[in-house]
Amino acid sequence: MVPAYARVLLGRKPYSAPDGTVIRPVEIEARKVVLSQAHLRRYREVCAVPAAATGLPPAYLHVLAMPLHMQLFVVNNFPVKVLGLIHLRNTIRVLAPVDERVPLRLRVYFDTMRLTDVGQEYDFTTSYEQNGVLVWEEVSTMFARGNSAPKEGVSRRPVIERSNHPETGVATETLDVAANTGWRYARVSGDFNPIHLTARTAQMFGFKQAVAHGMWSMGRCLAAASAHMSNMKIQVDTQFKLPVYIPSQALARTWPVAGGNEISMCTMKGDRLHLAMQVRSL
Repeated sequence: MVPAYARVLLGRKPYSAPDGTVIRPVEIEARKVVLSQAHLRRYREVCAVPAAATGLPPAYLHVLAMPLHMQLFVVNNFPVKVLGLIHLRNTIRVLAPVDERVPLRLRVYFDTMRLTDVGQEYDFTTSYEQNGVLVWEEVSTMFARGNSAPKEGVSRRPVIERSNHPETGVATETLDVAANTGWRYARVSGDFNPIHLTARTAQMFGFKQAVAHGMWSMGRCLAAASAHMSNMKIQVDTQFKLPVYIPSQALARTWPVAGGNEISMCTMKGDRLHLAMQVRSL
């Protein structure tokens, strides 16, 4: 799988779409997605989902859609190469319980390019239906900075503000990011981007160490917060900040707010954000 992924990464597309690019919508569908208990178990293990947490983990269905996401990256209508993209933010809506015995219908859709002062944003919309009912949907926003691959340290280091570090009511957990985290999550998700695998492959693309998948960091923080969250209808809004290096440690913090919880993942010193997340009941 790695050589095939490398061809996607190193394709002939530019790092950013040239002026005048016209976006043509693309939709890909899988009409029958059957859940695998063995695959779900591996996801729960790599994200350290507690045994007491019931139902599908909120971010699990993202990994099942990854093969279709990769197909979108390679179609001619998607204007830039995947290597230059940064996962900027993500919104997941868990709309109904999923019966793990019943097949799902999966759709992945792309039709958006937004021009900003610092680059281009692209939205991937993913949805699952079961028995004709929409049960889960996601919008992943990717960012293309410019005419080169992403380099370490080029973005501003986000400092934790008071709203991200309340004085009281915070549940804190130390997260161990093991040396094999990138490989383990890659095998579950199918995302074999070399920056996530080893220090050597990450250094080829400008990083001093391997970097944890953003969606692993998100899934791991949701697992740490699961005891404080509703397993009913929720919306999860995530902003990805500083890279999480492999191996390392990080802190997950969860605190209650009106209508849900705030979650942050930060450095062990507690002064810099890896991600910021809002979980709200729908």
